[in-house]
Amino acid sequence: MKRDTMDYRYSPSKECIEQNKKDKISYNKLKREASEMDFNSLTRTLIDDLDERQFTRKYINFRYNIFKLVCDAIGDYPTCIREYNLKDPFYNLQNWTTDDLIYLGKKFKNKFIIPSSIGGGFGSYEGYYYYTDKEDTEKFKKFSKGKVKETGAEFYYYSKNITDPLEVSKNTGMDYIRFSFYNLPDYQVKVYQYVNNTKTVKTYGYKYDRWEIVE
Repeated sequence: MKRDTMDYRYSPSKECIEQNKKDKISYNKLKREASEMDFNSLTRTLIDDLDERQFTRKYINFRYNIFKLVCDAIGDYPTCIREYNLKDPFYNLQNWTTDDLIYLGKKFKNKFIIPSSIGGGFGSYEGYYYYTDKEDTEKFKKFSKGKVKETGAEFYYYSKNITDPLEVSKNTGMDYIRFSFYNLPDYQVKVYQYVNNTKTVKTYGYKYDRWEIVE
């Protein structure tokens, strides 16, 4: 017997439909509050709050990661397509710009800031550094060019005070930093900060045009 192709089409359960209705309410609340917050100043606050004692090496690799969850399990229905991103819809790593990395470099004046992408980001090359032949030169006009020893490929980096030619290899020791975020109601953002193997979780609240740690 020929199986009806309709059997393979996505058909959300009542639970899923109701969950998406609730998600919409939560999303709209986050959207309304986001319009009243200055996320640019949050990025700078996160950089200001970094503990310089955690960074002992000459090189800092800023890892740009984006992971999006598009499906979830609700009740007995195995797959429910969630229509609204409630994790980080309004403040996420896409808010970070090359100017923010320059600000990071000014904090760590005697270090090299080397951004890399995993899953997208400032550039299109996934999983490695931002290579000069794959990026918008205008976007990285304030950056210098380094070279990978094994391949000779050139990549972008920033350093405020160091002008020496930069060459790295797969064995070059670096400090690693990355962030992940949860946008919360009531003008708050939960921040997951990873420096090497150390995870720090803080919640920042926005009040009177300033970001402060509330938890």
